[in-house]
Amino acid sequence: MLEREFTSRDFVFAPDSAMWKIVRHRSILLTGPAAAVLQIAHPRVGLGVMEHSRFADSPLGRLERTLIAVNTIAFGTPEEAAEAARRVAGRHRVVNGDAAAHAVPGPARYSVDEPDLLLWVVATLVWSAVGGYERIVERLSDDEKESFYRDMRVFGTFFALPREYGPQTYREHEKYFDDVVADRLIGSHEVSRRVAWAVARPRTPLWFRVLAVPITFMFSEIIPTPVRDRLGFRSTAWSRFGCRAATLSLRLFARIAPDVLRFDPCYRRARKRRDLALFPAAIAR
Repeated sequence: MLEREFTSRDFVFAPDSAMWKIVRHRSILLTGPAAAVLQIAHPRVGLGVMEHSRFADSPLGRLERTLIAVNTIAFGTPEEAAEAARRVAGRHRVVNGDAAAHAVPGPARYSVDEPDLLLWVVATLVWSAVGGYERIVERLSDDEKESFYRDMRVFGTFFALPREYGPQTYREHEKYFDDVVADRLIGSHEVSRRVAWAVARPRTPLWFRVLAVPITFMFSEIIPTPVRDRLGFRSTAWSRFGCRAATLSLRLFARIAPDVLRFDPCYRRARKRRDLALFPAAIAR
């Protein structure tokens, strides 16, 4: 039972925002694993994952935690969003170490709080969400992409990424993303390759290990080509077929699946809160 009524002002992002429109779709997660690998393609991010997570035994854990945090903030109240951010900050507090010992470029010590790394993680989430939505659901207008990017910069503030740091528009974000992808450092370091392939070929869980080979297309066909090649993923006839089949299947899923399957649970709870505030009598019946 809800303790009080909710209005649009009670949410971090308004119900008519680009954030709600895009992130609610579960089908856009087709691009999620590629975003996770793109993040660790930056060797300073990859080193943090390698030294402070069970990446080889639980490759989906980091992606799952990221999704929970994103969706809680996207569809939650300011209080819920702040609590989600505190939980992430608690896990990240110990993520630092000796980058020089692994010949990772940049300052000798790495930390999860480096603004460049935070910006890159947010950029991969923008790339993944927009790309997944347009691949599966429908095309987005330039205004919708701009609005979503602004929302994601607000999202970034929950993880200590200053709103004024880095690209301020979607067009600037696209240039920044392309420039980072073109940087030969991204994906070429042994740390990045080791962690990326541990995600793609995990030891556990067994079901994911069995599926790892046929679903490699999530990396070889979705990660931008320069980074894909540096990491050692290869496009094949099978991976192209798999990606095409998955895309067509998810397009159908996004159109005919019931809401309970099509939309994220956090979104469905938020929508219920909104509807209860707008139509309390109708909901009560």
